[in-house]
Amino acid sequence: MRRDHGTLTDLARALRETPLEAGQVPRFREIARLLHRLPPGRERDGLLAVAYFRLYQLLGQEEDYLKGYSYARTARLEPVRLLGERLGEERT
Repeated sequence: MRRDHGTLTDLARALRETPLEAGQVPRFREIARLLHRLPPGRERDGLLAVAYFRLYQLLGQEEDYLKGYSYARTARLEPVRLLGERLGEERT
C-alpha cells in the first residue's frame, strides 16, 4: 500500500476499491492495521468492521467475523450492522 494511505478518506477509498479476491487478503490486513493506528470513532470503527468482514468472507475465520461484529456495534452505522447480520446468518 502506498504511503499516502493514512487518512480515513484514503483508507475508505482503498477499502472500497479493493476487490473481494483471495489475493487481496494482505491488502485488507494492511488496511485494518493502518485503521488501528487512527483515533477511535464511528467512521474508523465502521471501516474496521468492513475490513474484518471482508477478511471473514475470504478466509472464513471466526475471529475476523467477531472482530468485525464488535466494531460494527461500536460504530452504530446501519449499513455496517446489516452486513454483519447478513454474514452472521450465512454462518449458521
